[in-house]
Amino acid sequence: MENQTTQSTFRVGILQCDEVRESFRADHGDYDEMLVRGLRRADPALTYQVFRVFENELPEDVRVCDGWITSGSRYSVNDENDWTTALCRFVQALGVESRPYVGICYGMQMMAKAFAGKVQLAESGWGIGVATSDLQETQPWMVPVGDVVRLLVSHKEQVTALPECMRRLAGNRFCPNGIISRGRSMLGIQGHPEFCKDYARSLMEFRRDIIPPARLEQGLESLAQETDSEQVFKWIVRFLRSASMLP
Repeated sequence: MENQTTQSTFRVGILQCDEVRESFRADHGDYDEMLVRGLRRADPALTYQVFRVFENELPEDVRVCDGWITSGSRYSVNDENDWTTALCRFVQALGVESRPYVGICYGMQMMAKAFAGKVQLAESGWGIGVATSDLQETQPWMVPVGDVVRLLVSHKEQVTALPECMRRLAGNRFCPNGIISRGRSMLGIQGHPEFCKDYARSLMEFRRDIIPPARLEQGLESLAQETDSEQVFKWIVRFLRSASMLP
C-alpha cells in the first residue's frame, strides 16, 4: 500500500446523504468532494460514482461498485421517509452479501440501525471538535496504528446499543462506540476524517444558538489538536480493498 501507484483500479460508490450548506460550499466543496479528496490522497487509483441518496437516488444493485462509503448527514437514521428506508435496506443488502462498506458518522449509525442496533440522542449532548478515542482492538488494515485515534466529530446522536453481529474497535467515555465493524466487510466511523478544521469551526459557529456555550467553547478550543484524518483514510482504503478480496 505504500506504493500507491501500483494499486489496481477500484470503484467506490459514494452514498451521499446530505449536502453542504450553500454558504460553506465555495470554500469547502460538497460532502462527496470532501470524501474524494481524502480518499484520493490515500490511493490515487480509486475511481468514484456518487449517488445523492437524500434526493432518492440509490444504486440498482450492490455490485455496481467495488466498495461503498456513506457520508455524514444533518438528518437522523430514525427519520421516517422513503430515502432513509431505502438506504437502510441497501445497507442491509450490502451486509448480507458481504460487500465492502464504510459508514461515516450518519453512515455508521445507519449501519448499526440496519442490523437492529439502537441510535439515539446522546445523553452526553453534542459531540463537536476533535475527539480522542482509545483503540480497543487492532486490525490488519490499521497501518499505521497507535493507541488512540483523533478525529473531528459533529453529532448529537450516537450508537447507544451495538448489534450482536458487530464489534467495538475504538471509543471513549463520551461516545463508547466510536469505531465499529461487522465481520470483515463493514466498518463504521463516528468521526469525520473528511472534514477540515475550518469547516468544523464554521459548523460550530453556525450552530452557536443550539449548542450549549461551555460545550461550544470546548469544541472550538479542541481544534488546536492534531487529527489522524490522513491515517484513517489509509485505513479506509486498506479496509475496502481487503474486504473486496473476501471469498
